[in-house]
Amino acid sequence: MRQIVIMAILLLQTVVVSAQEKIETIFKIVLHDPSTEVLSNSNFNVDCPDSSVSYCKYTEFTLPTSKKKLFKEIERVMINETMKAYDVFVRKPGSVSISKKSKYSYGVNNEYAVELGSYTSRNYYGLCFKDANDPLRRHAYLYVWYKEGGKYHCHYYHIYGVNPARFEEYKSSINAPKKKTTKTSVVRTKTYSDGDVVVTTTYDNNGNITSTQSSPWSVEMNNIKTDTDFMLQFGNMRAAFLDAIKDADTKTLQTGIVVKLASMCKEYSKLLTDNEKKTCMNSINEMKDTLKKVNADTFMDGMLQEAWIALSK
Repeated sequence: MRQIVIMAILLLQTVVVSAQEKIETIFKIVLHDPSTEVLSNSNFNVDCPDSSVSYCKYTEFTLPTSKKKLFKEIERVMINETMKAYDVFVRKPGSVSISKKSKYSYGVNNEYAVELGSYTSRNYYGLCFKDANDPLRRHAYLYVWYKEGGKYHCHYYHIYGVNPARFEEYKSSINAPKKKTTKTSVVRTKTYSDGDVVVTTTYDNNGNITSTQSSPWSVEMNNIKTDTDFMLQFGNMRAAFLDAIKDADTKTLQTGIVVKLASMCKEYSKLLTDNEKKTCMNSINEMKDTLKKVNADTFMDGMLQEAWIALSK
């Protein structure tokens, strides 16, 4: 175990990690050491109005003085990382600023706080780091220790919440009136296939494209596992065909659709109920009638008939 701890400390000294990671790691090493006795532990955590959190993680523990080397590693890390903290409080017994104190707030409204500096005989370390992902919040690492007989008596806090210096700014942000957003209703979806790829385009009520999705036909067919999957694909192909035959110059697209439709009906019609088959057969009759009126084509009519026969079995 001793070798593991030594190796962990050496890695902590050599690997490039952030100041916060170094502080959290050294306390994990110490707290998992067999000689450490945890006297108390608590974890306060609360949700804030802006969907973030605030918390205070606290551990009180003792470490025998025979573990001086491990104990000193905590102080070494805390001192080394003061250069990276934006706010630092360090006070030891005998300091000329013995009356100086520092407070670290947390909670929904920063209504709770931990104060350092109340006892002249104790050693205090307080380091604050800005949250890289939220400029209004900060992490505070607090460490207090004093000697008690043959042990080091220690208190460790990890506090996270709104930076007190920016609390008014935070309150203004959560109390600001919400901007009204105009919801854009989706009015139509257009699906087509060129025989190899199925493309679905969605338009808003202003005619603007809101999304476009494409996938290989083979993928779409492999996704047919139930009658619902089939009906969805059949409906898409029907809509694509009725849209495509409006343009006499898109024969290739129209042909690709009816060939794939016939293939789909032959392979997956067994998934359908009698009523679903009847619905699809009626839809094919509608497609055939529309084809004759708009853009008559013997081959495409034959492919639609093949699909109808497959469904009638």
